[in-house]
Amino acid sequence: MPLTQRPHWSGAIPAAQELLRQQQEGEVFTGLVEPLAPADVMQAYAAQDCLIDIQSQLRHTSVSGYKIAITTPVMREFVGFDDAISGCVLADMVFQSGHSVAAGKRQHLIIEFELALQFGRDVPERKAPWTADSILDFIACAYPCLEIADDRHAVYAELKRNFFSLVAENAWNHGAVLGVRIEKNQFPDLWQSTGTAYVDGQAIGSGHSRDVMGHPLEAMAWIANHFQQRGRRFKAGQWVTTGSWLASFFPLPGQHLRFDLAGCADVQVQIT
Repeated sequence: MPLTQRPHWSGAIPAAQELLRQQQEGEVFTGLVEPLAPADVMQAYAAQDCLIDIQSQLRHTSVSGYKIAITTPVMREFVGFDDAISGCVLADMVFQSGHSVAAGKRQHLIIEFELALQFGRDVPERKAPWTADSILDFIACAYPCLEIADDRHAVYAELKRNFFSLVAENAWNHGAVLGVRIEKNQFPDLWQSTGTAYVDGQAIGSGHSRDVMGHPLEAMAWIANHFQQRGRRFKAGQWVTTGSWLASFFPLPGQHLRFDLAGCADVQVQIT
């Protein structure tokens, strides 16, 4: 699989600037309009790259990890796009279990219940596509994870029309909370575990590792191939949230959320 170049689009910078303005002014997500609307997914990623560059400079931070979204057939049919998508997680928005998330600092807060996998070695260029087996050699550990997102009160029925704007807006990511480290020797148990989400101590749903692209390692192989096509490679220490194990949750102030990977680890967050 050849290493290609970072996607380029002449409208990427103004599109990114407009998305940032909309976020800062608290506007409802309606999708970018011509001439700023990306025409395809690679233009959307070009705008996403620019948005992350601008945010990194403004906030004096850098990318710590990445996310995968649109991982299920149901979601792909819903948004009208037959593949997963990726986004970035900036280091100043990565927190440890027990962190408090202020709902008032987001327009419409979303929490997703995920598993993050961390690379222990740099991922080299590879001619053949990455597979679940080949990418495993480069992964050091895992973490239960709560992704912080903000859909800006998007009208979901209109996402098919505005999907490329969602990609450009970094797949709506606004951070992540990482739980207790899961060592690689625990992976056999992890792959068999059920993850259960709790709100104020009450279970609200469960999922399994196979619910995300068939297996978390399949998700990691997907993003390694996806990044190589965009002229990127993972470095040791970077990590990826591999997709939500159950439905997105829209929390309210005062709620306590916990995601428990039975027999492995958990992660918790307080909504204020």
